[in-house]
Amino acid sequence: MARTKMTRHQLKEQDEITSFFEKYTELIIAKKKEVGVGVAVVAAIAIVFFLWSAYSSSRNAKAQAELSQVINTYNDTTIKSDKERYAKTLAEAKRTHDDYQSLTAGSIALYYAALSQDGLGDTAKAVQDLQEVSQRGDASIKSVAQFALGALYKRHGDTQKAIDTLKPLYDGGGYSKSAVAYELATLYEANKQVDQAKDFYQKVVTDFPDSPFRQNADDALKRLGVVTPPPKPS
Repeated sequence: MARTKMTRHQLKEQDEITSFFEKYTELIIAKKKEVGVGVAVVAAIAIVFFLWSAYSSSRNAKAQAELSQVINTYNDTTIKSDKERYAKTLAEAKRTHDDYQSLTAGSIALYYAALSQDGLGDTAKAVQDLQEVSQRGDASIKSVAQFALGALYKRHGDTQKAIDTLKPLYDGGGYSKSAVAYELATLYEANKQVDQAKDFYQKVVTDFPDSPFRQNADDALKRLGVVTPPPKPS
């Protein structure tokens, strides 16, 4: 079987780890000579585990610091224009993702890259990146990316794709069900699928009475001629 060609990032990361452990080869060999092969192996494993933990912690800290900068830039209202803000965010997010794509911070950076790409008009690339995060990202960001993808489709008028994206999210969970239910209701209504719209508006009212979307759902049902029953007792 042919070996999978490693990306430049993977080679760089592998070289960093290899160099990191090579620094301690002499220490492990010296330990062998002093206390015997059996004890030396245990000592070597302990040393490697300790060093790997230190390396991993340091790398995570750097990733979080870079991600914080990405988020701060995206939310920076002092930047003169949205275009400049999106462009700056995109550059920082791509760099963070390239450096830490195997970490959660890398997935979140790709999410912000996608939002920035959409803001800059590159919707196709934004869709591609949000799909990647929703399929391969950490569990903590997958559902957020899927919801954002549905919102992106809706914003660009692709109602059916938005429905097809959000319905599995509602069924599978992982994101606020009341928010997803309300979005689906508005999408079905826009798509002239009134029965489905009524069903999801009703879910918001009866299943999530404390939802911030409750009043809007109530108003929508009245607009559609539905008298809503009182909410379920908590």
